[in-house]
Amino acid sequence: MKTEKMKRKQLISISGTASKGTIFRQLISMENTWAWVMFSISACVIEGELPRLCHYVDPVPGVFQLLSNVSLSCTLREDCLKSLDANASHIFWKMNDTQISQEQYYFNATVSRVTFQAVKGYVTCHINMKGAANILHRFAIEVGFPPDKPKNISCVSYWRENITCFWDQGHETNLKTHFTLIRKWGPSQNDSCNTLENKCFFKFPRLHISTNLTIIVMAENALGKAQSDPLVLDSWHTWKTDPPQNVIVHSILGQSRSLFVTWNKPTEKPPALVLFYDLQYQMAGTSNWTRVTKEKINTTSFVIKNLKPFTNYTVAVRCIGESQFYWSDWSLKETGLTPEAKPYKGPDLWRQITNLDSQGNRSVHLLWKALNRSEANGIILGYRIWYAKKRDPTVMLQRNTTHLNYSLFLANEAYIITLVAYNSAGDSPKATLIVPAINRTVLSAVQIVKVTPQDDQLFVEWKTSRPPENGYVIEWCLILDTSPFAGPLHWLHKGNTSEMAWLKENVEQYKRYNISVYSLYDDGPDNPFSVPAYLQQDVPAEGPDILAPDVKHTEATIKWCEIPVEKRRGFITNYTIFYKSAKGENSVTVNSTVHNYTLKSLQKNTDYVLYVMASTVKGGINSSIHFKTDSHGQEDTVVIVVPVLVCFLLIVNVLMICSSNKHRIKKHIWPEVADPAGSTLADWFHEHQYKNDQTPKLLNPGNDFNTDFSTVEVLCLSDECLLRSSRKDEASLLHTEAEVECSFTMSPPPDSTSNGEKTSLLQSMNTVMYTVLEEGYKSQIPDISRSLSKQPLLSNTSEKSTSNFETEIHTADGAEENWCPQTTDENDVFQQINKTSPYLKNSLSSTESQISPCLESSNDPVFDDCCKVDKKMQEDIGIVDPNLQSPQQDNQPTNPVQTYITVELLEFMLNNEM
Repeated sequence: MKTEKMKRKQLISISGTASKGTIFRQLISMENTWAWVMFSISACVIEGELPRLCHYVDPVPGVFQLLSNVSLSCTLREDCLKSLDANASHIFWKMNDTQISQEQYYFNATVSRVTFQAVKGYVTCHINMKGAANILHRFAIEVGFPPDKPKNISCVSYWRENITCFWDQGHETNLKTHFTLIRKWGPSQNDSCNTLENKCFFKFPRLHISTNLTIIVMAENALGKAQSDPLVLDSWHTWKTDPPQNVIVHSILGQSRSLFVTWNKPTEKPPALVLFYDLQYQMAGTSNWTRVTKEKINTTSFVIKNLKPFTNYTVAVRCIGESQFYWSDWSLKETGLTPEAKPYKGPDLWRQITNLDSQGNRSVHLLWKALNRSEANGIILGYRIWYAKKRDPTVMLQRNTTHLNYSLFLANEAYIITLVAYNSAGDSPKATLIVPAINRTVLSAVQIVKVTPQDDQLFVEWKTSRPPENGYVIEWCLILDTSPFAGPLHWLHKGNTSEMAWLKENVEQYKRYNISVYSLYDDGPDNPFSVPAYLQQDVPAEGPDILAPDVKHTEATIKWCEIPVEKRRGFITNYTIFYKSAKGENSVTVNSTVHNYTLKSLQKNTDYVLYVMASTVKGGINSSIHFKTDSHGQEDTVVIVVPVLVCFLLIVNVLMICSSNKHRIKKHIWPEVADPAGSTLADWFHEHQYKNDQTPKLLNPGNDFNTDFSTVEVLCLSDECLLRSSRKDEASLLHTEAEVECSFTMSPPPDSTSNGEKTSLLQSMNTVMYTVLEEGYKSQIPDISRSLSKQPLLSNTSEKSTSNFETEIHTADGAEENWCPQTTDENDVFQQINKTSPYLKNSLSSTESQISPCLESSNDPVFDDCCKVDKKMQEDIGIVDPNLQSPQQDNQPTNPVQTYITVELLEFMLNNEM
């Protein structure tokens, strides 16, 4: 004890000077015999004096019960208060580095005490001295609970090894707890063993085969002690033997549902101990054990019955001594296989039927599922197929295969197909399928099918109008764009008592499946009811393919293609069309069946960005294109094109009309006239003028030189003159200076009909004949025979006619004086006409008129009146003196000038003069 006090009061000097304000501390750990807490003492050093203890603490146990109230104190020496310049009020406390509230402090001048609830950790005492915090002491706190009373004591004896006792220690103390096991037998014999666990044993040879024992367990830790109630037992009932040895499992030939198990007795056991055995077995791959419930087995073999054929079973055996409390441990596990048996059931049979070929046959692809191990009852060696026409089932055809499918080519009749699987023990029950005839029309009994994804499965439920005799087949396969049923076909057979099924296998996320439900009746399956379904949907993998839009000036028709089925990753719920320009953005939503839309009220000549978004329940993805509206629309084009087209059609129609009536139009607009260039009248006229020295000269108002003009002399204008002139001799007509034939539209007098020649002459004059006399033209005398015809005077005259006329002219030279007197000056006439009508100036046009020759030699009074008119015109007009031409003009070359007047205008002028 003295040594302990010296350890507690051991000083730790901390050197330093007070002027520097530095205080050093050092911690010393100690542990007393009761596992008290480690603590440290700090000493203060006063300048100029030796170090000495300035504080002390009360001893504490260091271990407390959890959440109990704990009080700690720290005391300062009174003789150190002055040197420390501090008292107990400057002391503060921390628990696990967290300052404890001052409400939990109690202090006076020298003592500071704190109270708190105990938790595991440490508590430190600090003092504020000269502005610095210093640790005075550190307390380690350990918490726990006192031990509980031990309960449920049991003891087991192992032959030639030990006797081991077990107990329940109660709640956890969180402290080191010591247990002492006390065994008593006889009046005063006992022994004990110590342990920190909840079991303890006494080794061989301190064993008793049969005796009464008293067992007591004691527990103790830093917070207290506890003792169990005494247990009195007979050591004979405590023996536990080793497990049986060499367990073997045998198959029984011819008994596919039994196993024969053998084993050996354990070698280590008390002498004369009678053993009984227990068996358990389980199907390989399962966790559930099956116990043999028969009374205890006292032999070393056993037959396990009611097992499944061709199945592995695991077997274990244990034993127990008669009147003993404890079974031995289970033996090592051994496995055995039951023999094969006939297959328990026939395969699930289904079919795929393709279309007819050119011979009228159809391909029926048979499909069946492999039997599982429990259904096959052995190793399936192959399959046998029989098929026959339903109308004659006695004619059976057989096929053998080792595969899970087989194709048959059947006619369009109904067939019965039978399938069995066989192993070494025999054939399975028959699986029958009816393939209906092609022309069989049966409505589907399944009225509605609903598919719901749940827990990574597809839950299918349906309703039927009448329950089938042979259950249902649920069929599903993958749908792709390349083929509606491209994936492998999967099916599930359900009984007729259920109208629901869970599809767990061969179903993947984001893929579309076609799910069909068939009702199986005695006469065959009916038509299916099919729906598409997804196990899980997602956003489409790509957007729709947008085609080139049909763009107009204020609208655009958008078309897009559906997303391929394998890339949709869900059902398309709608399409959203976004279109935006520099002026704004708009959108429209259409349902999933619409794949084109016309955008209206667009801006002309504007660039647009178009997005088409395909959406599922999980979201959407879009595609985009650019387009530009037209600056001119269809209406503008119609406004421009239609008038142009109408004008073009009018022009074409006018041209066609003109083309079809070109002769009639030509006759009215461009009448046929004789070509003056080929006429000899000009030469004749000039010769006549030169003889009489009457060459007309006329000053052209538009030029600085004089122009020669030719004249047309009107010899007769009245009808009477015309009729009388027709009676003259044709030869006398050649002696006139000039003649103009006039045809009249009025009918000839009745008295002229007697003379056929005269009548013909008047009727044939339907054109105006005139002669243009121009300088340099060849003189020509009109051909009377030609003028009497229906043709106008042509430009060219045959040489024969010309020569004849020339001969006649020469013969008639002497008779020229017999014409009406030529006192009229042609130049004056043309000047006056030119002044009156500029149209006549240098004109190259010609107009036809009809006059008849007027002969001066006629004795007809009407003809004489005609001559008088001619004479009067000559008197009124006057004669142009050729000498009045300017010298300058005579020196210039003579330009040929062609001038003419119409007979109507000339008549008009003459009438004005008269």
